[in-house]
Amino acid sequence: MKKFFIAIAALALVASAACTKTNPEETKSEKISFQVANYMPQTKAISLIEDGITSFQCKAFMYGEGVGTENMQNFFGANGEIITPDNTTNPTKWAPSHDYYWPKSEKSYINFFSWYDTGAGPAVTNGTMKWENRVIGTGDNIMYADPAWHFQKNNNKTDDFEKGYWMNSVEEGVPTLFHHALAQVEFRAYATKLSNTNPNVSWTVKLTDIKIGKIVNKGTLSLTATEPAATELNSKGTWDGTPAWVASTEDADKGDLTPNDYTVTETAAAFLANQSVLPQNLAGINLTFKLDITTNYAAVEGGAGAASNHEIIETTIPLTGFGTNAPTAWALNTKYIYTLKVVPSENKVLFDPAVEKAWDVVTVAEKEL
Repeated sequence: MKKFFIAIAALALVASAACTKTNPEETKSEKISFQVANYMPQTKAISLIEDGITSFQCKAFMYGEGVGTENMQNFFGANGEIITPDNTTNPTKWAPSHDYYWPKSEKSYINFFSWYDTGAGPAVTNGTMKWENRVIGTGDNIMYADPAWHFQKNNNKTDDFEKGYWMNSVEEGVPTLFHHALAQVEFRAYATKLSNTNPNVSWTVKLTDIKIGKIVNKGTLSLTATEPAATELNSKGTWDGTPAWVASTEDADKGDLTPNDYTVTETAAAFLANQSVLPQNLAGINLTFKLDITTNYAAVEGGAGAASNHEIIETTIPLTGFGTNAPTAWALNTKYIYTLKVVPSENKVLFDPAVEKAWDVVTVAEKEL
């Protein structure tokens, strides 16, 4: 009988990181602008445009000379601002909905906190950003930028703010480096072969009733940053500690990913692509499906006729069991690629004919007629 095996592999990729697109302003302009990038550690930055994002939100808090830090002002107003590029293909600047100008005093400054969210955004104060009980839906994308502290002007290329951060035509603005707050997963499948010419055999392989679960889809992310001394001007900060989600423990906040049935080919392709998920521990999360295999035999001239055999094999694979480098948890700003490899067996059906023993010979006495 033919056997089929599934070989499994997982690949964790840190999503590509940012080659900055900067935000220039007209020469000697006092208007506020932004230079933005989608930044991921260990690699270079990419622009938001390259990541398919054409706007983000920002709240700004201003310390005005003579007013005091205890009365930090909502520079963009209580609701903040939406920042957009002047061109969605090759921007030369990113700016608010209308012009804002830098404070006049050399002792005044502004702190900027930026984010991107396809759903409800965070609560933001001067030095904190919090997504509380955020439900993660299909296609959601959440990003947060490093804090920009004590800015008094737009940075430009001559400031050498961060090596490798500047690129293309955006050359001036508040440095705004984003990080993905979610994880992303992709599941692929392929068959090592689907046909054989001698004898003439072909296989049809499908994955049906696919399910990945139970995945937590609700959590809280709290970011806190320590403000530097007032003398540290035009400074890109970082968030304290290592940002991490606190996932819900309620069964009601767990659900399944259920991709459509998938016909496997000899080329690895995704049956679930670019799925955003809440970073979380993977204990107890399984990939389950039915491996539906049909083996087709062509008729042989002068021999057997055509035949077809069908199997449906129920399969459960723990996500922690995908290869030697399978993660035990999904992390922020990381994409995980899981691959199923279906291998038709080379064990051909053969026969071993034999007779139990040689004939026992009984010679019967002659009968005279």
